Amino acid sequence: MIERPGVAAILDELRRELKRQGLRAGALAAKLDVAEPTVRRWLRGEGLTLARLDQICAITGLDLRDLISRSYGDEPDRFTLAQERTLAADRGLALTFFAILHGARRQDLEQDFGLSGERLDRYIERLRRLDLVDIAPNGRLRARTRRTVRWRRGGPLSVAFEKTVKQYFLGMNFGSRDARYVSDMMRVSEAGRARILALFEALREDIHLIVEQDQSARMETYDWTGLLMLVHPLDTGAVTREWRASQAESEAADR
Repeated sequence: MIERPGVAAILDELRRELKRQGLRAGALAAKLDVAEPTVRRWLRGEGLTLARLDQICAITGLDLRDLISRSYGDEPDRFTLAQERTLAADRGLALTFFAILHGARRQDLEQDFGLSGERLDRYIERLRRLDLVDIAPNGRLRARTRRTVRWRRGGPLSVAFEKTVKQYFLGMNFGSRDARYVSDMMRVSEAGRARILALFEALREDIHLIVEQDQSARMETYDWTGLLMLVHPLDTGAVTREWRASQAESEAADR
């Protein structure tokens, strides 16, 4: 039996999520292969075990951490699986959300990204129903997650990034005057790469502080700016082949 502080709030969040997804007790019972009255008792907290709660969370695309975070009113630092799937399936919706996450107002979405009218209204309403965006009485948009929100490795947003956004990043002109980047090559273990990734996460927090300070300064112009931090094993064979091909071309040109 689940007996711990906050259980009522957690169950409230679970019931809200089920209602949001249109999952009634009967449908949930069928997925869990139990009787509907049993599910109704569980949703009241009667006889609900952690194992059963995990099963219900899996059906909704949540996990227990998501429910706990919501129950205490915290801004989540990660997406639920259901949120990831929905964002990954609609690039326009994802673009709208990530722009709002990083401070875009409605006029920015219209002017900078060409989103307007019914389409923009539809995206904003979908994001509100996904519990990703709040709409203030004055119409101001605010993301309900932290700016450093993470997605699952190998999850829907990760796959979508691989197919779309990553190619855009890698296709940038790094030799342009506006590009700022650091590159290096070193020998490091998997454990070392994990430590570097943890450093990236901490640095990302600091970068967002810089962004907030920069926006508070009310500079004359701002540009949407891409940031990519990457640590990955090198294919030394490919690097060597490319170098040899380049060397051969240079020698041929000299002859």
